Amino acid sequence: MPRTPQQNEAIRNEKKKAILDVALQLFAEKGYAATSTNEIVKEASISKGLLYNYFESKEDILKTIILSFGADFFDMIDPNRNATLNKKEMALFFDKYFELLMTRTNELKLYMQLSIQPEATKILSEISPEILKQEDMLFSYFANGKNSDILLIDFTVIINGLMLVYAFSPGKFSDETMLQYRDFLKNMFIGRG
Repeated sequence: MPRTPQQNEAIRNEKKKAILDVALQLFAEKGYAATSTNEIVKEASISKGLLYNYFESKEDILKTIILSFGADFFDMIDPNRNATLNKKEMALFFDKYFELLMTRTNELKLYMQLSIQPEATKILSEISPEILKQEDMLFSYFANGKNSDILLIDFTVIINGLMLVYAFSPGKFSDETMLQYRDFLKNMFIGRG
C-alpha cells in the first residue's frame, strides 16, 4: 500500500532531524571545521545523496542548526516581541536560560566554539542583527538603574561565562545547584532594571 503524503512528510522530517542530530553531535564533539560530510553520512547511516537531498552543504546543515537554536534563544529575551523588557520577562528569561543550559548542552557547546572560529563568522553574522536587537533591549533594561553599564557587563559576563563553563564541563554542577544559582541571579539582576 502506498504511503500517504503525510506519511512521506513525516519520514522526510524524521530523516532531516536525524541528520541534524548527528551533525550537531559531531560538530559539538569535534568542531565544525574538523567534521566532514562523510562522517555525518556514516554516523547517520545514510547515503551522501540523501544528505544532499535535504541540505546543500555542510554549511547549510550548520546554518540550520544555529538558526533554530538562535530563534529559541531570542524568544527567551522578548517573548511578546515588543522590543522592551520588564521584570516579569527578565524572570522568565532566567527560567528559560537555565532550562536551555541544562537540556541543550551540545548546541551551547557548538555556539561557543563557533563564536571563536573565523570560518563560522559568516554564518553567525547572519543572526547578528537579532543579537544586536537583544543587546539593545538588555541595555535599555539596565539603563535606568544605578551603575547601569557595570550591571550590563556583569550580566553579559555571567551569562556567557556560565554558558561556557556548563557546556564544556557537563555534570560539574548538580541540577539543584544550577537552580539555586538561577534564583541567586534573579535576585541579583531583577529589580535593578
